[in-house]
Amino acid sequence: MLLNPLTFHTPSTLDEAVRLYTTLDNSRLQAGGTFLLNSLKLLKRKGAKTPEHVISLNKIDGLKGASASNGELTIKAMTTISDLYSSPHLQGHLSVLRTVCKNISTNPIRNMATVGGNLTCRYTWTEMPAAMIGLGGRLHFRGRDGATQTLDAEEFFKNGAKTDKIFTHVTIASDPNASVAYCRVKKSPNVDIPLLSILIKTNFNRNTFAHTRVSVNNCVAFAQRDHKLEQFLDQSVCSPDIAQEALNHMDESIYETRSNDYKKHMFRVSIKSALRELMEKNR
Repeated sequence: MLLNPLTFHTPSTLDEAVRLYTTLDNSRLQAGGTFLLNSLKLLKRKGAKTPEHVISLNKIDGLKGASASNGELTIKAMTTISDLYSSPHLQGHLSVLRTVCKNISTNPIRNMATVGGNLTCRYTWTEMPAAMIGLGGRLHFRGRDGATQTLDAEEFFKNGAKTDKIFTHVTIASDPNASVAYCRVKKSPNVDIPLLSILIKTNFNRNTFAHTRVSVNNCVAFAQRDHKLEQFLDQSVCSPDIAQEALNHMDESIYETRSNDYKKHMFRVSIKSALRELMEKNR
């Protein structure tokens, strides 16, 4: 299907992209394009209005790459999923991002898709949001007026992942004492998108959970934290029964949203598996 007529812009600097985004009406940003192009086709098929301008960020080298300094990992918006997977900076508990990257679609898609596109496309089932919330990521934006804005990932997705700004990068603090477990269940054998995912990060104080974050993606709403389960786990002592007992302290409103019995069961299996993995690492 051909797209409706549009003007395609390829700025080479962030300042130029901001200027275009500020001055052009009815415009959309393009990161990797794997979501946007399908979205434009769908809008045309429905007879809905499509953008007159598409501003590609692909030629802005300043928005590409991952780096680490001063105890912080920085991932720029136009870093491809493949490049992030190969980054030598995914060390310690941040190496979980390599697993998250590997779960995203196929090699051809990972070579095009970007971290920024995955985080801001506003599809509820994408992989990166739960990981960034669980790891305490902070999202950075450049506004139409040139001003910068920083939001915790949790806050961004709690507000529906809405923004009128250009996402530039995400930062994650390194935590050498953190342990992370990540579980993900795909929707079907033939369609490798997630049915659900869970990331649990904690800092063990000897044999006790501490500073725990539980990030959940039920794939029908934006990823969010299970604060109820976090409160239970913090100060809980590692024991053979703790994984089972934790199931009595879940925020059921997260897991029951548009979930059938199989999905509810797999949430419980995933939480138990993640907790057992964490306790095994603590031994």
